[in-house]
Amino acid sequence: MPITSEAEKEVAADFVATFQGHYGRMVRALQLSGLDRSAAEDVAQEAFARSLNHWARVRKGANPAGYVYRAAFRQARRSLRARACEGLTEEVAVGGDVSDEATLRVTAQAVLAGMPARRRTCAVMCLVLGFTTKEAARSLGIAEGTVRKQLELARKAIAEALAASP
Repeated sequence: MPITSEAEKEVAADFVATFQGHYGRMVRALQLSGLDRSAAEDVAQEAFARSLNHWARVRKGANPAGYVYRAAFRQARRSLRARACEGLTEEVAVGGDVSDEATLRVTAQAVLAGMPARRRTCAVMCLVLGFTTKEAARSLGIAEGTVRKQLELARKAIAEALAASP
């Protein structure tokens, strides 16, 4: 259906701007949540596609991008849960000749992948994407105190894993 009114053009332009500003970050966040690149792209596209149908309402909210992130992380949880039920798991292998930075990155990613979904989501949103605890809480529909507690536990797990890594 063609866009006819100025209001529809404004809604479409706002959606496109949000998509362009957040799609890449969302894919990276979904990858850190345990999805491979292809699955992360599929989930991000699906979240944006579903949000488009309601964008006129969503854009009036306090955090339209957070709405899409929340939808994407929910879809990612469903995808990861389905994969786990099928018995498919990914293992991260690190060779002995990998640089220290790469080893740290792989260790942190492995720790993130092993976290409960809520903790992993809070960690990715705040530690990787740079959301404040308030923004993450609003995006996820949970209390800010819950986000802070999940971040505390995530940081502790990452620190312990890095301390144990050679």
